[in-house]
Amino acid sequence: MSNLPKILTVIALSVMAVFAAGYYALTGAPGPDGKITLATGGVGHYHELGLAYQKALAPYGVEVVLQPGVEGFRTLRGLVAEPPEFDAAFVKGGLVGSMQGRLARAKAQEWQSKELGKLRAAGRLFYEPIWVFVRSDFTGSTLADLKAKKILMGARGSGTRFIAGQLLRANGVDTSRDNPLLIMGDLSPDAAELVSGEAEAAILVQPADSELIQKLLRLPSIRLMDFSLEADAYVNRFPSLSKVRLDRGAVEFEPLIPAKDITLLATSAVLVVRADLPPSLVSLLTHAALHNPRAPFDKSGDPVLFHKPGLFPHLSDPEYQVMEASRQVYKSGDLPVALRTAAPAVKEAGFPYKLTAFISDHGAATVLFVIPSLVILLPLLRFMPSLYSWTVRRRLMYWYRQLKMLERRLDKSPSTVQRADYLAEIERIDSGVRRIRYPLYFSDQFYHLRLHIDLVRQRLTEMPEAPAPRMAAE
Repeated sequence: MSNLPKILTVIALSVMAVFAAGYYALTGAPGPDGKITLATGGVGHYHELGLAYQKALAPYGVEVVLQPGVEGFRTLRGLVAEPPEFDAAFVKGGLVGSMQGRLARAKAQEWQSKELGKLRAAGRLFYEPIWVFVRSDFTGSTLADLKAKKILMGARGSGTRFIAGQLLRANGVDTSRDNPLLIMGDLSPDAAELVSGEAEAAILVQPADSELIQKLLRLPSIRLMDFSLEADAYVNRFPSLSKVRLDRGAVEFEPLIPAKDITLLATSAVLVVRADLPPSLVSLLTHAALHNPRAPFDKSGDPVLFHKPGLFPHLSDPEYQVMEASRQVYKSGDLPVALRTAAPAVKEAGFPYKLTAFISDHGAATVLFVIPSLVILLPLLRFMPSLYSWTVRRRLMYWYRQLKMLERRLDKSPSTVQRADYLAEIERIDSGVRRIRYPLYFSDQFYHLRLHIDLVRQRLTEMPEAPAPRMAAE
């Protein structure tokens, strides 16, 4: 009895597999293979989340393949490529927003209008503040004061460079590629570029608990730019931005870091998926994101700056459309019932993920089709045993008729030649009966037939030979 639920599950899944095979055969749809390629940037926070998703989706039969080393616009290109390089990716918030509006370059606007429709959001994950570090002797207070200054603003094609470029252009700073004052690269942990005068400002977009940011916040030779005077205006003009406050002493009390409240702008990392990713995979990936948020504490055990319980992940997105499958997961907090129950059972039973996708996408329609079908089929199934019994008896009667016809020929004493022919006929009948497959409860009837065959064989062997006919006189 303990194996009954498993047996019933396998039977149910087998029925669904037959329907799935028929569906794919008729429609030509290949079905998803249960694999998600996820671009995770480097080996930092994005990669850690990717590992968590990989572990969370394994019990559902989904393999998450991580692709590190890809970030910024290169990630977006890989998502919209045909065939795609990735199915999903972690992307900095504001990257797509920097490609629209009058501040965006023509090439970026063209890409955004043509390709953005291929992408969807599956959730905002955590804050990534925009850190603008300047030399301690810098007298300016806004981004507009960086005109004609040397600025470190990230590697070419990086999300940081796109976001920084939009903000600088809004303040009248020349961000053309031939501007020698714009330096490609990131600020080193000791801020050597600022200390040496190689650059007068550096813009970074990273989580507050990253090792680089934590080191830079403690350097006395540099300071953070305060956006308190214009933060609300930035948030209104650029919907992908938020306003966060680094409170006095939030980093250290001794020495006091920062010495006063500092208002920063922040983006939020977003999980982006291809619009044509199967809904079942979108639901599972969204569920993994919803139930595997970033930890509220850093590696040393201190609370992460700007973290607010329950704020992330969330689905409100100013840049991308949201998949309906993701919306349903966030609304209910769990997977759809069919997917939640079927995916682990399909994996345990050893069926491919295609079956899970079919159950998730077409399970309800299949059930609505099967139930009326059973109403018709069940009465017909009652006649199946009788039909089978009739089929088996029909085979028996065929060989009984062959045997009866042979037995009638024995009423006349056969000659030697006829005897040989009759023996061959008996062996043919016996061989034909032996080849019949029959259930156990038909054994008595088959043994009776074989017994009758032996009786006819015995009678034939015991019969005297008929005298040879006399030759007519010439």
